[in-house]
Amino acid sequence: MKKLIKLVPAMALLLALGVYTVNAKMKAAVAEKTQTEQKWMLKSPNLNPADPDNYEPTTGSISDCRGIEEVCMVEAPASAEDSEKPNFSDIDGLEEALSSDLDHENIHLAPYTPTF
Repeated sequence: MKKLIKLVPAMALLLALGVYTVNAKMKAAVAEKTQTEQKWMLKSPNLNPADPDNYEPTTGSISDCRGIEEVCMVEAPASAEDSEKPNFSDIDGLEEALSSDLDHENIHLAPYTPTF
């Protein structure tokens, strides 16, 4: 019984270490998700494609974008301040391409037919 009582603090320490490790990994995963590129769909073809407020996250596929008419989808990380908005400034040349109607590998053009 005395041996069992001596093991309780060690077991509590191991449990606390395990909880701390899991918590740290979860925080790292959330931070990584924020920095990874996501797909964003323009809310309406009449809106300015250079304004992050005009986008919403989408689970659509880039292969759904066909044609060359207008912005269909943009790939960019989520904003650190608001995860529901893209952060175009993290991708070199993306802001300029959107505001100047230039080609960019993260901009996918197609007829505007989103399926949310």
